[in-house]
Amino acid sequence: MKKPRDLAMAAAALAAVVVALAIGFHQLGPRANQRAIRADERRIADLRSIAQAIYFRNQQKKPLPATLSYLPLSAGTSGKDPLTSAPYEYHPASGTAYELCATFATDSTADEDGFQPRSAFWNHTKGRHCYQLDASLVVEY
Repeated sequence: MKKPRDLAMAAAALAAVVVALAIGFHQLGPRANQRAIRADERRIADLRSIAQAIYFRNQQKKPLPATLSYLPLSAGTSGKDPLTSAPYEYHPASGTAYELCATFATDSTADEDGFQPRSAFWNHTKGRHCYQLDASLVVEY
């Protein structure tokens, strides 16, 4: 026969595990929010890849492409939004300057604790956000 003290300790341990799981799931947020965060991470990865391709093109002494369709992209980068399939915005400017824009589902500037998970350069607010880039400079990660 089990001692009452052992049963009480087992119940307390089980309660602690259940509370920890509940807090963890609450911190993660709803599944839709997680999908939006993953889509935004994909958008950033795509924009980085596009910026790299433009940088390498510049290193070959080629001018900025007129549109992204003239740019050979690495495997896995389509130049289009992963959810809407709308092309990313690309605006060449003077010299080696250009702009890349995307529409984001979340705000990445900081979470509730003030933690910034990626390079501050790639932070964005919810909605349309544009990055000012220069083809002569290495893309910041």
